[in-house]
Amino acid sequence: MISIGAAVDAGDPVGAAGAIGAQVVQVHLSDPQTWNAPRVSFPGGAGGLRAALAQAGLALYVHSPFLINVATTNSRVRIPSRAVLQKTLDAAAQAGAAGVVVHGGHVPKDDDPRAGFENWLKCVDRLQLPVPLLIENTAGGAGAMARHLDRLAQLWQALSQSENFA
Repeated sequence: MISIGAAVDAGDPVGAAGAIGAQVVQVHLSDPQTWNAPRVSFPGGAGGLRAALAQAGLALYVHSPFLINVATTNSRVRIPSRAVLQKTLDAAAQAGAAGVVVHGGHVPKDDDPRAGFENWLKCVDRLQLPVPLLIENTAGGAGAMARHLDRLAQLWQALSQSENFA
């Protein structure tokens, strides 16, 4: 089966899907350029969205904020990234999402990518995963964790050591 989807506004993803004939929608639950906590703005909140999605037969995916970088060696970015990622996972689950999309992140250009893989493993080991976590490839950057297939394979290998890995 092939599903047609689109990234739509979180205010009314059900209406947007109906307008374009999509079976799958992706939304941001906060401004993707900020560290703001996720918030379901749909009428009736997370419960209202969950019910509307079920009634419409739609699958919802939540994209995490773009600022999240759990791979970085910079703890001023890595630590809040972990916190916002967990909040996004929790809000997505409450809204009935099928998963949360997050970018693979990167390490600074002079850092060993192995540090990024280790930071990913630490993050995943500590997360509560009420919905699947989907790691999206990353465009650009020599230190990207998920740009080329070799790095994706290394990330997969590192994460396969986690009890949360499925």
